[in-house]
Amino acid sequence: MKKLIVIIAFALVAVTSSFAQGLSRGSTNATTGAFNPLGQPSGGSAMSMRLPLILGGSFGIGSGAGVGDGHDVGICQIKPMIGAWIPGIAFLRLGYGFSGYEETDSENHKNEVETSDFSVDLGVHLFSEFYVMGSYSRVSALSENGDIAWNEWSVGFGTFWIVFSRTFLTLDIGYHWVREHYDPFIDKNVKGGRFQMNLGFAVFVY
Repeated sequence: MKKLIVIIAFALVAVTSSFAQGLSRGSTNATTGAFNPLGQPSGGSAMSMRLPLILGGSFGIGSGAGVGDGHDVGICQIKPMIGAWIPGIAFLRLGYGFSGYEETDSENHKNEVETSDFSVDLGVHLFSEFYVMGSYSRVSALSENGDIAWNEWSVGFGTFWIVFSRTFLTLDIGYHWVREHYDPFIDKNVKGGRFQMNLGFAVFVY
């Protein structure tokens, strides 16, 4: 599972970098001005904004899954995303992430749990490059002992840096509340929480 996560992570970075460079070349040919996501020209004439649509993704680094016995800090989530972003005002992102963790029972039997989640992120800018955000996630977990699902809520803050003409890097830091749910592996209700940092990117596709 860890090797697969690393391979997918490198693939996402490579594809996004190539796509961003392609957009950058296209915008250079179409106009003498460089596009700035904040809506300001960085040279020459500004490119007009049509639709603030984005494609992107993020790598979540956190203190385990927030439930179970896995509390090691590491990559806990990879999430491709789509959405709409008006820098300086607000954004809405929809993502589908996946991750995994390991549980150990009282007899030291280990169980691999593979999770996937659909999330909705809503952010509001306080300053030009800084924002606060909240999110809701519906998480599903698959294991040999049964399938379970739970809700997660989070709040946090973040910022971004412009790298290509239509691309920027993002950094989100927040706390996730894992709502109570029944875990068939340990045969009891569980709940928890974790701190998580998301390193991501977004490419404007209008």
